Amino acid sequence: MSEQKPKLTLSQFSEHNHSEGRHILIIEASISRRALVLSNTVFSIGRHPQNSLVINSKMISRHHATIAWLKYTDQSGKDDYCYWLIDGKGKRQRSRNGVKVNGEQKSLHRLQSGDVINLGNETKITYSYIQNTTETQTFLKYCSTEKTQYKSQTEDSFSKTTVIKPKDLQEILSQQNST
Repeated sequence: MSEQKPKLTLSQFSEHNHSEGRHILIIEASISRRALVLSNTVFSIGRHPQNSLVINSKMISRHHATIAWLKYTDQSGKDDYCYWLIDGKGKRQRSRNGVKVNGEQKSLHRLQSGDVINLGNETKITYSYIQNTTETQTFLKYCSTEKTQYKSQTEDSFSKTTVIKPKDLQEILSQQNST
């Protein structure tokens, strides 16, 4: 008798999955940085405007990668649900420049908190999973209410803000340490 192979099946992402925790992508490109909460069964990334995440770069394919909520059934029959990263649209339609996860070229990868995904040479995506606890719920509630109610305590504008370059910061710190 032959051994049963592990099996991946597309599964529906539900509100129950949100009650356990949040799946977050932090996207860093040459001109921006943003965070997204994954809550869809399928999340597409690429240059084409119909993708869930559109990245305008010549290094990114029209459909560069897919993140999908999959049920993984191992050889013992145990089921596990999590997000998986797929290069392009899958086996037959991979991206032109590929996908690297934690520095290694991958066509399929089970996402784990802390994974760093590189698309082309300009876009870095960090995947994080944050479990729902009393602390994280309080923090998320604070963020959703306080961000809209925040008012500046001063009349100064951001144009008066000084930007310190890393080299300048090292020099300032070394001067402070010597005194």
